[in-house]
Order: sequence, then structure tokens, then C-alpha cells
Amino acid sequence: MHITYVKLERKSGTRYKAIIRDGDRVIATKTCKLKTDATTWAKSLLRDEERLEALGNPHARVTLATLADDFLNDWKGRDHALVGRINALVALHGKKRLVDISEAIIRDDLDAYAPGHCAATINRRKACWSALLQYAVKKGFIKDNPARRTPTRTEDNERVRWLEDDERKRLLVACDACASPLLKPLVILAMATGARLGELLGLRWEQIDFSRRTAVIARTKNGDPRTLVFPAPAIAVLMTIRKPSGLVFDHNWGFRWHWGLALKAAKLDGLHFHDLRHDAASQLVMAGASMKEVAEILGHKTLESTNRYAHLSTDHKKAVADRVMGEVFGRLK
Repeated sequence: MHITYVKLERKSGTRYKAIIRDGDRVIATKTCKLKTDATTWAKSLLRDEERLEALGNPHARVTLATLADDFLNDWKGRDHALVGRINALVALHGKKRLVDISEAIIRDDLDAYAPGHCAATINRRKACWSALLQYAVKKGFIKDNPARRTPTRTEDNERVRWLEDDERKRLLVACDACASPLLKPLVILAMATGARLGELLGLRWEQIDFSRRTAVIARTKNGDPRTLVFPAPAIAVLMTIRKPSGLVFDHNWGFRWHWGLALKAAKLDGLHFHDLRHDAASQLVMAGASMKEVAEILGHKTLESTNRYAHLSTDHKKAVADRVMGEVFGRLK
């Protein structure tokens, strides 16, 4: 490979164009105000063998938007929230060529996204970057996945947030006012079953046995099948939107938008949809369910994840003991 320089006279002034060729084929070009800048760029690029190799690959000039379309056409996953995350990335970075996407670009994107989002949500965005770019590596479009070198944020997995009755009422009232008829059923199912968002968005009518009030999910986040149990309120709300087949919740109804509006109307800023899963677990524990029962309902593989709710059982028992014994000893006065 070799470098040639061309002096360009323009109305705005003199410019210098550096051209890197492999034989007669142009690999890369850059125009600078100063020849020293053009020289620095060209020599630096020649030293970067991986980037130079990528530039020589015509597929590396594919944009992120085109790659995302190909990825989604081939995708057989079940995390339907991933589609929304990919669309969000494409909206901001869709015109970028694969060859131009670097670790610094990904890091800057995550930093810009961070305000208002928890570490787990930021890590899911990073995982979205990584899934797309790993697909590009698999297809031979690029040699390396820069997202893999981007640090993962430390997550606080011990967060347990549940709703007070007043908060629950405000949220359901806000869902009633929502323009989409699907938000309230989705929220009630999450509250009543403790199911994950991805499990609910992937739920199909064919999976639901209304006579037994159950649905078998073939593959969950943990990789194992499990059975969702629908309490009476869940069945009641499902009956209001029941169809013979297909997804219970269509993919393109704008969940994130409607959920955000409902939180704002209910004055519940900071509540995560996943907190509805915590809420279901917390209510079960405080009603006397054992850790093993809660683990089975939530689909936890081990009790380690469920044990974060153990203190609620103790607190509830203390409250009951205080109330009952207070009445007993109060009668002695």
C-alpha cells in the first residue's frame, strides 16, 4: 500500500488530500487544511493494520442501519425489548459506517445515555451494541467487535422496590387514561404474575390455558421452560383483549412511550417496569409465601435471587406479632 498527496485549490483556500491505495484501488482518503495533518492521518492509518484491513473490506462501509435490518431479519431471539433498543441506536447512529464505529464512539454513546438510567439499563444498551457488531464480525464485515472492550457498569442487583396501595391505584388510573388499550393489561399481568417484561411481550394466546389459568413459556431468561400462573385479576384483564391466536401484545404499539407518559401522570418518576416484578414478589412474601414458593412463581433457578426478599418476611412477622401481642397485653391494663 502507498500514499499519494494531491494539492487542491478551492475558493475557501488550499487543501491537501491524502490518498491510500492498494495497487490501483483506493482504500481511504482524507482532505485537510494542512499537508502535515494529511500526512499524520495517512501514516497513522497505515500503522493501524486492523483498521486498514477493515477499510479494504467493502462490507465494512455498510451502515449500522443496514446491518440492523439484516440482524433483525436473521434474529431468532425472544427478548423483544431488544428490537426497541436497536431502533433507538439506529435513530442516533444509523448513518455511521461499521468501519467508523470505535470503542470511543460506543463509550460516548453510553455516557450520553447514562443520565436518568440505571447501570443495568446502560449495560443492556451496551449489550445491544455488542450483539449488532458481533453479528457484523460473524458476517465478515469487520474483524473486531469494539463493544467487547467497552467497560460494563457495576449494577446494583439488590434493588427492591414495591408499590404502596396508593401508588398502585395512581398507576392503574394513569394506564386507564393511556391512548393504548394494551398498557393496562400489561401492567396488571406484571403485577399479578411477577413475569418479566420480555416474557410478557413474547406471550402468545396459543400458550395460555384459560381453564387451568396457566401459560407455558418454552424458553425464559434462564434458558429453562416455566409455567406462568394467572391469578383471577390477570385472567379477567386477559379476557378483555382476548384473541384466538398471535401475540398478546403486538411489537409495534409503542410500549416505552406509553409507559413513560403513565409514570409521569401517576407521579412515579424513577419506577422501572421491572419493579412490578419486585412488587409481586414482595406482596407474596408479606402474605406469608415461602422463599421456595416465591422462587417457583418468579422462575428463579436458585434461592439466591429470591433471598433479597427474606427481610420482608421477617418485617411482616414482626408487624403481625406487634399488632396481636399489643392487643393481648392491652387487654391486661
